[in-house]
Amino acid sequence: MFLRGRSFGGASALDVAVRNEKAEALLTRREVRIVNESGLRSRPAAEFVRAVNVFRSEIWIIKGGKRFSARSIIEVLTASLNCGDTAIIEGQGPDSDRAIACLAKLVSEFSDEDSKNGWARCSCLEEDY
Repeated sequence: MFLRGRSFGGASALDVAVRNEKAEALLTRREVRIVNESGLRSRPAAEFVRAVNVFRSEIWIIKGGKRFSARSIIEVLTASLNCGDTAIIEGQGPDSDRAIACLAKLVSEFSDEDSKNGWARCSCLEEDY
């Protein structure tokens, strides 16, 4: 039950709920190009999914008019992202801007050289988590 006058950091419970609802409605999109020679296959796809799961927002990959959940390794692999393909990374939620920026950077930095030494974690994931 909500009490009148109750506040959270100077904002009423209703203000906080409205702010959260607006944050949930934000939709962020960015087109990315797959530069990794072997595409987004097993190891890079697994690293991508790990990075997605750091964020609270819902994240999808859109390719060829189809939408795939970026939280699922099976769906990321089903998207069949090959070298040279373009796709859209779409996010909706409170941290979608940051998530999309980080994931686009991660995809652009994947290279076959990384696979020899293991995939390096994206530096933008280290900032707050």
